[in-house]
Amino acid sequence: MNNNSQVDQSSGERFTLSAQAYRKVAIVALALIGIIVVTGAAVRLTGSGLGCEDWPNCSSTEFVEFGNPNQTIEQVNRLFTGLVSVAVIAAVLGSLRRRPYRRDLVWWSAGLVAGVIGQIVLGGITVLVDLHPAAVGAHFLLSMLLVSDATILVWKASHEAGPTRPRVSTANLNLSRVAVATAALLMVTGPIVTGSGPHAGDQKSPRFDLLIPDVARVHSLNMWLFLIISVILLVRLGRAKTPSDILRRGYFLLIVILIQGGIGYTQYELGIPAWLVLAHIAGATLLVGTVLWFHLGLSSVMATDSAATESLTSRIPGQSEESLSPT
Repeated sequence: MNNNSQVDQSSGERFTLSAQAYRKVAIVALALIGIIVVTGAAVRLTGSGLGCEDWPNCSSTEFVEFGNPNQTIEQVNRLFTGLVSVAVIAAVLGSLRRRPYRRDLVWWSAGLVAGVIGQIVLGGITVLVDLHPAAVGAHFLLSMLLVSDATILVWKASHEAGPTRPRVSTANLNLSRVAVATAALLMVTGPIVTGSGPHAGDQKSPRFDLLIPDVARVHSLNMWLFLIISVILLVRLGRAKTPSDILRRGYFLLIVILIQGGIGYTQYELGIPAWLVLAHIAGATLLVGTVLWFHLGLSSVMATDSAATESLTSRIPGQSEESLSPT
């Protein structure tokens, strides 16, 4: 009886992932989620949503068909959607088979599944309401939540488990939280601008009854507030002799903010061309991941007793206390 259980356990342990391997799985999931945000936006901005006549085939006879630009864009988006689904499933299954097992990674990877399911539901609602800008905006917001979830998953998969402690002062940590909140607000004011302009959906879809100059000005002020808070935070961190890795992430965040702001002003001056809107959406995706990555780096895992950490974070579900003890 004991020998059989040992054989079952050893055979089950063959299909496991190391911490390094699971980190790669999480990175792939994050990258694909970021790409699908951009390809999905390309479908809407180019009016390619009906580029393929059928589903899952592109036409009645061909599964993959690149006969015209609209078909190509729709097919690429479909292919990346499939890859995202596979990556999310791999992230969940990988978290269950990762050794040492960590419950926090299971929960964050499960959040990706919930987000993908939510996107499917929202996608159906968006079609039913004729691409109403509120539904399109909600679609984008959920995409940003997915990017946030995947970013946190990668960060946690890259570091040990356990309680954290701040690496900066409480004031600077709180200022960083304000920066994150201001960036989150950008993800709301941005879709309001889009929902009031020419790229809210197709030509027949409804728009917000708002003046573009007014909502663009609100979004611009939001961006300036985010920039000012970030600059103040970086100045404070520089004066406080903050570790160099934090400052490097902060400077990279600043570069992303400036580029994103530059794209925003340029697209407005050029009459909001679709290709610059697409670049702005890609920049927003990068901005969300970057500001979260910076904020997460302001804390580090505290040194804990290895035995306690093993008991709290590495226990396999269903494994008893006795099975962890040496025989």
